[in-house]
Amino acid sequence: MYWTLTLERQDSASDVDGGVADGRFVLHRHRDSIGPHFDLRLEQGGALVGWRIDGESLDGSLWASEKASHPVRWLDVDGDAVREDAGSFRWVSRDHDGVSLRLVGEDGVWLVRGERVAGLSPGAVRSVAEVLGASGFSDCEAARLVADGVAARRRAVERVCGRARELDGSAFDEGIWRQVSRGLSLEEIHGQLRAYEVRFDVKYPPSPVSRPEVLDEDESGGRAELALAIARG
Repeated sequence: MYWTLTLERQDSASDVDGGVADGRFVLHRHRDSIGPHFDLRLEQGGALVGWRIDGESLDGSLWASEKASHPVRWLDVDGDAVREDAGSFRWVSRDHDGVSLRLVGEDGVWLVRGERVAGLSPGAVRSVAEVLGASGFSDCEAARLVADGVAARRRAVERVCGRARELDGSAFDEGIWRQVSRGLSLEEIHGQLRAYEVRFDVKYPPSPVSRPEVLDEDESGGRAELALAIARG
């Protein structure tokens, strides 16, 4: 599952101190094959849960993904990561769609707020992976390919609308067409576009790319002599 998180510095730790903490936490800075990130790990039920937080800074709204359970030894072991902070935490609020917790670490107090973001289903992830594999693209290129596909669909739909408005006038219901187009593949949209292009060319026959230049007799003769002179070199 994916989340947006914010981490804000706080002034007081009084409501976490005094033995009411829900467990220990550790915040690691790490870099792997995907890129730089932070790992916020929380002690819960004999294991560590938490988030991978993308980026090199904890400022602003952060994109995060839930981490799989890890052994509690990571509270005291850093491996190849850099320990940013560690200490205790307390849940302020927690439900399916959002969380709020306070971290009391060696470097100060943080208020962490998180909201769950609807993610791709396992079936959707599998379908994307299959398309990438069949096309020879890597998973790192998925976002660019999706953006390119969305842009291509948008251009094709707009072109269909322009041709249909010109050819069919008020008989063309643009709202219905846009709804229908959402269920069509890009190739199917292009099929509709090709049909409109044929009709458009019948109604407005395209002009030749170039037209023979009309020359008067004197100009024609002069150019012919110039051409012969160039040829003779």
